[in-house]
Amino acid sequence: MKRLSIIVPIYNVEPFVERCIRSIEEQDIPKEDYEIICINDGSPDNSRDVIVTLKKKWNNIVLIDQENQGVSMARNNGIDLARGKYVLMVDADDFIKPNILKNRLEILDKNNLEVGFCGYTILNEAFIEEYIFDPIYDSNIVQTGIDFFNTFKRGRSEIRDPHSSWATFLKRSFLNTNNLRYLKDVPYLEDGELMARIYCKAKRVNYIRGTLYVRTTRPGSATNSGLRQTQNARNGFLKAANNLLEFKHNYCNNEVEKIFMNQPIIHFTILFLTSLNGFKYLKQYSELQDILKKGPLKELDTEGCSIFYKKMGKYYNHSIHCFYLNRIFFLFRKALGIKLRKIFPV
Repeated sequence: MKRLSIIVPIYNVEPFVERCIRSIEEQDIPKEDYEIICINDGSPDNSRDVIVTLKKKWNNIVLIDQENQGVSMARNNGIDLARGKYVLMVDADDFIKPNILKNRLEILDKNNLEVGFCGYTILNEAFIEEYIFDPIYDSNIVQTGIDFFNTFKRGRSEIRDPHSSWATFLKRSFLNTNNLRYLKDVPYLEDGELMARIYCKAKRVNYIRGTLYVRTTRPGSATNSGLRQTQNARNGFLKAANNLLEFKHNYCNNEVEKIFMNQPIIHFTILFLTSLNGFKYLKQYSELQDILKKGPLKELDTEGCSIFYKKMGKYYNHSIHCFYLNRIFFLFRKALGIKLRKIFPV
């Protein structure tokens, strides 16, 4: 068994993918200890050719070709093919820091971790550092996934990309034992749906100090493409909410796990509703009533949620009209607060 499998989905990333792969090769562990699984997801550009060229230099690169199935299935197929004790997701337009894997793998093994979270840096379009996630944490403290989330992320709206699955080492046997895979046909924020289930089931988790991952920002990425407002994205949000609800009922073994799942269920229900801008929801009100209020999501359980999600869940449970009006009021107050802070800085 290899120590690590790094999974890199490939789709329309020709200008970036060589930088990504080279960063993964510039590490302080032997090449035979890890593999780089590149999943060519039917990319129409020359990304595949770049990988073929790099394979001639490094024999730990594995190239898999598939018809376009989306990033979730590309990652799932990578996990299924992986031979490493741990897996790490890296997007092809991002990269990792050099000579950083040895220390991380030693900590993972020492603490017998199922999940090891790492810090990350986000660069803006000008390639300037604009955000760093690297909280103070004792790497010898092992928590459950639920305790870790409650300690570091619940109610922390200032955290960027809090639901991402990159910058996270996942023990492959843990994923397989709990049948944890990305949900198909969730084209936007698919990480968050899986990570909610991972937090719920993980018993040995910690945070490894220092930034491992460098996240870039580019106009053509899914995050900046307007995908969130599309019908496909809306369908994905609804599918994610229903899948998490089913997971809560069928796979959670105790009340702690069931209560934890309430917030991600509300999160994806909100995403479904807010993907309709403003009062456009009025045109589809009867449809929303049939989909939501007459289905499994007719009432949301808010127990254990942070203040924001408790409020949004309460408004939703009252009525869809109540939810939208309070959501618009919330956004208005938020925008007004930003303007006032600019006029009257603290």
